[in-house]
Amino acid sequence: MATGTDQATTVRRTITVKASVERAFDVFTAGFDTWWPRGHHIGKKPLQKAVIEPRIGGRCFGREADGTECQWGTVVAWEAPRRLVIAWQIDPDWQFEPDLSRASEVEVLFTPEAGGMTHVALEHRHLERHGSEFEKVRTGVAGPGGWGGLLQVFARTANVYHPAVNTAAFILASNDAVADRAFQGLKPEDLWKRPTPQTNAMLWVFAHMAAVRGRLLNALGDDYDPRLEAFGRGASVQDPSAYPTREAIQQASRDVNLRLFDRLAALTDADIARPVQGPLPPAVRTLGDQIAFIALHDSYHVGQLGYVRKALGYPGVVG
Repeated sequence: MATGTDQATTVRRTITVKASVERAFDVFTAGFDTWWPRGHHIGKKPLQKAVIEPRIGGRCFGREADGTECQWGTVVAWEAPRRLVIAWQIDPDWQFEPDLSRASEVEVLFTPEAGGMTHVALEHRHLERHGSEFEKVRTGVAGPGGWGGLLQVFARTANVYHPAVNTAAFILASNDAVADRAFQGLKPEDLWKRPTPQTNAMLWVFAHMAAVRGRLLNALGDDYDPRLEAFGRGASVQDPSAYPTREAIQQASRDVNLRLFDRLAALTDADIARPVQGPLPPAVRTLGDQIAFIALHDSYHVGQLGYVRKALGYPGVVG
C-alpha cells in the first residue's frame, strides 16, 4: 500500500493501447518525436525534434532549428521492449539539472494483454530529490498537461487502426500536434480576438473542433457529452465571459480524444460499413465515410488556427 509520503512524491498513470509490446515500446522511444508535443520543451527556441537515445546513458533531449540540443533527461534502464527508466533532469524552475542525484525517475512498463493489447504503466517517482520546491514538479507532471494527457497523445500514435480509418486517425492525431503548436506563446488576451468580424477566435475554433469530434464519438456508440453546445456550427458569437474557461475547453478536448481514439482502434469491418444518416454531405453514406469527412473538417479548422495566429502577429506553425 502506498504511504502518504509515497503519494506526495510519486505520480502514477496508466493506459492501454491496441498494439503489441514491441510496437508500443518502439513508438514510445524510437518514435518519441512522432507524439511528443512541441509545447513540452525547456529550450529557448521552438522544438524541431524530440529524441530518446536507445541505450543506458542515452540522452533525452530536444533539438532546435539551429542545431542546439536541450537535454532534459538520461536513460538509466533500457530493457526493450518491456521497461524503460529515465532520470528526469528538470528542476522546479523547469531548467536542466545536470546532477543525477537531484533528478527524479520516470519508469515505464509495457505489459502484453489479450487481444494484441499492451498495458502501459508509468511511474514518476523520487520527486523529493528536486528539493524543497519539488511540489512544483509534481503539480506539472500530475496536472492536465502532464503524464495523463501525454499518455493519451502517445496512445493515438501507438494504436493499430483498421486500414479503412488508419489515415483518418493519423490526420486527427497530426492535427492535434499542429493545434498544440498554434497556441504556443499565445497571450491570454489573444485567445478570443477576432482579426475580422467574419473570423472566429482561436479558442472558439479549437472548442468547435472538440465539439465536432464529440459528435463523431457519439456516432461511434459513446454517449459522452463534452458540453460544448455553444461552439456548434452556426452558433451566435457571444462575449468571452459567457464561454467555458480555456482549461475547461482543453479538458473537454482531452476527454473526447481519450474516448475517440479508443473507439477508432476498436472498429471492425461491420462498423465501418454501417450506413449513417443525418446532416452530412451526400457522399457520406457509411461510418467509414463519416470518419474520413470529420478528418477533413478537422484539417480545415486547423488551417484556420494557423491563419488567425498569423493574423494576430505570431509566427506560423508549419514549415
